[in-house]
Amino acid sequence: MSKIILHIDLNTFFVRCEEIKNPSLIGKPVAIGNEGRAGIVSTCSYEARKYGVSSGMPMFQAKALCKDLIILPPDSNFIELLSKEFISHIRKYSEIIEQISCDECYVDITESFKKYGRNNIYWYLKDIQNSLYKKTKLKCSIGVGPTKFLAKMGSDYKKPMGITIIRKKDVKKILFPLDVNSFYGIGKKTAPKLYKLGIKTIGDLYYKIKLNIPEVNDTLMESKKYIIDCLEGRSSDVVHVFSDEQKSIGTTRTLLSDSNSRDEIRDFYLKEVDRIIKDMKNEGKLTKTIQLTLKEASKTGDFKTTTYSKAIGDYTDNETKIKEAANKLFESSYKNQTIRLIGFSVKNLINRNEAVTQMTFDDYMIHEKESETFLLINELNRKFNKDVLKRVSDLKKENGN
Repeated sequence: MSKIILHIDLNTFFVRCEEIKNPSLIGKPVAIGNEGRAGIVSTCSYEARKYGVSSGMPMFQAKALCKDLIILPPDSNFIELLSKEFISHIRKYSEIIEQISCDECYVDITESFKKYGRNNIYWYLKDIQNSLYKKTKLKCSIGVGPTKFLAKMGSDYKKPMGITIIRKKDVKKILFPLDVNSFYGIGKKTAPKLYKLGIKTIGDLYYKIKLNIPEVNDTLMESKKYIIDCLEGRSSDVVHVFSDEQKSIGTTRTLLSDSNSRDEIRDFYLKEVDRIIKDMKNEGKLTKTIQLTLKEASKTGDFKTTTYSKAIGDYTDNETKIKEAANKLFESSYKNQTIRLIGFSVKNLINRNEAVTQMTFDDYMIHEKESETFLLINELNRKFNKDVLKRVSDLKKENGN
């Protein structure tokens, strides 16, 4: 029996976060990102897209296309808050959730849908959409299929607030007429090569691979089998779930654009490290293992994801120790490849009060005072709704002292 897999994608999530805070932005051309020659559009509103603005575009180019474009930096704290609300809400429908990024997830509802009591899956999905919007004001598109690939293609098919069901028998009707660059995993560099080979649509891609044409083989290489498996409904239907016990805290984030700049990738990564350490401290956890995840950009559509782990000795929540270990792990693992996504996790967590550590009285007092100061500053910053207070040690690090 085929599984029922959902891919739920929040529509223009970063923009929507700003609209929720400031409803006057609704209906206006908005881009999220930084200004300046090096600025990149992270995402943009549908109104901005009407002018040709798109994700990954240089911000100066976006401004040239849309003179009235409103440019806002991403509010990472609010984004994180709404992302957690999103996943918490989806968990009411199924516990089998694989969060891919802050604004999308796969969900296996094969068993949970049986308990719904209705035969029409459309109304079940509409209930997910409507209840999410009612609770959070977030809009989402939902794709449904027997595999993760087909579910993902379904969520991209209609936006915003679309619902698309793609069964194996629907592939030729729904997917084959689409432009080949809409095939999930085929990048901007590969699509032009396929166009030159006369491959304009996903249907063309399927049949040309089946004909075993040498030029097509040379372009796609090992990804040919993956593409055929996807279009014939044989790709993965496994939704990966973390254990109910919290044994790790982590995140994966997509870079604003594919990059092979070591400094740029490292800076992006270390900001995520800082955030995860803060989350771990807030939850009163200690770690002894860290993990780095690198997802490479691909010319063939077969994105390679590799994880690297490192033990850091006794259980700790010491910021300096964890960050130094994270930096060393990055330096030893990153080999100058072009990266699309990077992640950091702290693993093998235990509660702070479970740890038995051997330390001098002075070390213990320093540790306790650092923890008390950290929690007090966090509480005050929450009340002010901004990071107005920082520890002296943090300021010294920011200033390079």
